Amino acid sequence: MRKRGRKKKGTKKKGTFLFLKKGTFLFFNTNCFAGKNRNVPFFSVLLIVLVLLYPGLTAGNDVLSGKEIMESSFNRDDGRDAYFKIEMTLVDKSGSERKRSLEIYTRDYDNLIKTFIKFTAPADIAGTAFLSWENAPGEDTQYLYLPALGRPRRIVSSQKNLSFVNTDFTYEDMQRRNPDKDEHTFIREDYFDARPCYVIESKPKDNSQYSRRVSWVDKESRVIIRIDFYDKKGDILKVFKVTHLDKRDGIWTAVRTTMENLKEKHLTRMRVVEARYNQGLADEIFTLRNMEGQ
Repeated sequence: MRKRGRKKKGTKKKGTFLFLKKGTFLFFNTNCFAGKNRNVPFFSVLLIVLVLLYPGLTAGNDVLSGKEIMESSFNRDDGRDAYFKIEMTLVDKSGSERKRSLEIYTRDYDNLIKTFIKFTAPADIAGTAFLSWENAPGEDTQYLYLPALGRPRRIVSSQKNLSFVNTDFTYEDMQRRNPDKDEHTFIREDYFDARPCYVIESKPKDNSQYSRRVSWVDKESRVIIRIDFYDKKGDILKVFKVTHLDKRDGIWTAVRTTMENLKEKHLTRMRVVEARYNQGLADEIFTLRNMEGQ
């Protein structure tokens, strides 16, 4: 008589569900890690899967801080000096446009960056000039020359929130923001205009017309290609965008930009018609005497 053997039970599947996103999950069969596979740590495999699915978990955030990213942008190679011929367009809320032409000269003196701007057209603004000395350790010095006044006028701290010759830029916007003047926080990695970016929130340590700025720093070029400006109430006030970024003379250049005032419904567009770098610009360009001679 044949003995009846006990019926062998099938191996029950044991596993873990890992929910990733809404409607998406993974099931891990933990039996795979038993028997001959028992030496394979389950959570090591889980970590590998997560890294493959979400590479951002190991990228950027822990490597660079918000301040380090802003410093890398501030210190990027933009030439020892530069010359730009600019076409500017002012657009009001009705869509009416006004054209202006201007030239910008900049020179880097280590801890001092000098900028000279002169308007060349139309006739009602031709001869207007602006001079800025950006001091890394201290407050920046700015002068505006209006032909009707016949002499340069210094822009004091209380005037930094005023419009720069009726554009959507203020005098505060006309100077490069030294990273040491703000507290920076890394927010996330994102895309702007299909370019991978770091998004950084910056809050001023000292007086500023803005409560904070949120900047999109292009990963490849380190150019800031978008800035959201927030007023003292915490509402978004203006948006700056680089709409065309390209290399000129081997240096990344913001060829087309916009500054939009959302509350005033006013827009300033700028297009670089000509860009030249490392030309050995003369010191005399960045003087008050040169302003008066325009």
